[in-house]
Formats: sequence, structure tokens, C-alpha cells
Amino acid sequence: QSTTSIASGNSRGIGNRTSAGSFTSTGTPLSPMSPIKLPKVDLPRPPDPQLDPVGYLRSLGAVRERSKIIMDKAMRNELNHFDVDLAKLPNVVTFVSGLIKRDYEAPFNTIPGHGRYQHFCVGGRDRVKELLDSWPESVDSTERCRRLIDLFLVSVLLDAGAGTQWSYKSTENGKIYRRSEGLAVASLEMFKEGLFSGNASNKFQVDKDGLKALTVEKLEAGLQSRPGAELAGLEGRTELLIRLAGALSDKAEYFGADGRPG
Repeated sequence: QSTTSIASGNSRGIGNRTSAGSFTSTGTPLSPMSPIKLPKVDLPRPPDPQLDPVGYLRSLGAVRERSKIIMDKAMRNELNHFDVDLAKLPNVVTFVSGLIKRDYEAPFNTIPGHGRYQHFCVGGRDRVKELLDSWPESVDSTERCRRLIDLFLVSVLLDAGAGTQWSYKSTENGKIYRRSEGLAVASLEMFKEGLFSGNASNKFQVDKDGLKALTVEKLEAGLQSRPGAELAGLEGRTELLIRLAGALSDKAEYFGADGRPG
């Protein structure tokens, strides 16, 4: 099924729909009345979170348990901004499975993982490992973990549609990167320069002071947004990171006095 037909199916009557959060009653034409039920597929029991918290968080069972909380709220029409229409689920399955079959051959369980780590490794170069290897042994495993969380979080927040014209030339190897891979490399190189750190003794971190000091001009230079190759939404990305600084500052009980995500 084409993307056009799916899009048109999803948009049918969209002009007459209202966010569930704006209803004064508890019912909508969608969530409570969807006729399709999701099948229950049994999974291996996840590890006990008290005995193996890391194993639990990495298990499919944990993902399902946490996601089910949101799904149950959606089916009770308790979300503020979204409806659920399970009648559209077959369209979604057809579209997604069609993309998978278009781009990969069976067996499909050999499809490689895709995420921020893979974006950092564009061109077959493991930049995360190189970063870890560049730090002295005096940087313990806890601090290494904190630094990577800092990096990955700010990098993901910077990643949205880059636009069709934007590109980034690596300051390290001179190669040109675009889209999510370009934003990953750009954010990594900005991180290594200390753009997101307010700590003069450790540039390899993200903290409330570093984020608060960001400006559109600083991100524009770091991301190489320029006439003819502008990065879409630069102002919005800057505002998002500055707002993150406020959240890190307001929640010191979670993020510490230095206000780091990691």
C-alpha cells in the first residue's frame, strides 16, 4: 500500500476531530470504540528489577510493561493530546512491513540495530569508542557513563529534520555528512570542544550552565548553518536546549548541583 493511500486514510475527517484533552465528557468516537484488540504475544519473563535492574531495563518485557501503562491510559481516553484508533493498525502494519521488505531480505532478524550509536559510527568509524579511548584511566566507569549520557541526550535533542540543503563538514576528517548522521557528528564534535559544558575543568560534559549560555549564533556556527545550506529549525533547537537547562536547574534532586543529565 502506498504512503499516499495511508496518509489519505489517516486524514479522512481530520478537520472535524478534536484532541481528546479538549473533551469534557469521558468518551470520544475513537479510543473507547475501536473494534480491534491487540493480540497478546507471550515473551520470556524479564529479570527481577530488584536483582538485575540493568537486565530488566534492557528486556523486551520491561519495554512492554512500561508502554502498557501509556496504552491503557490511551484506551481509557485519559491522554491529553492523542486519540487511539486501532482500526488504522492494519494500515500501519502494511506500510511498515512494506518498507522492511523493500530495504532488507529475509531473515529479517538479521537487520542491524539503528539508533544514535549507529549515527555516530557513520562511515564505519566507531567514534564513541575513540572518545572513550581518548580519556585517561583516571576517569572512572561512573564518570564515563555520565559523559556518554550527557552526549547522547544533547545529540538526540538536536536531531530533527535537518532540511534538504544542510550539510556538515567534519572538522576532524573534512568529510561531508547530512541528515541524522551529520547532526550526530556535528554534536559529537561540539561536545568534544566543550560547547555544552559550563565547567572549565571538564569540557566533556553537558550541564545547566553550559546549556544556559547557548545562543542561536553559537549553534549556528557549531552546526555550520549558512546561507544556501541552512539548518531547519535552528531557533527551536536552541530554545529546547536552553529550556533543558532550566529543567536541570529546577530538579537538583535528580540532576545534582552541577545540573548534568548524566
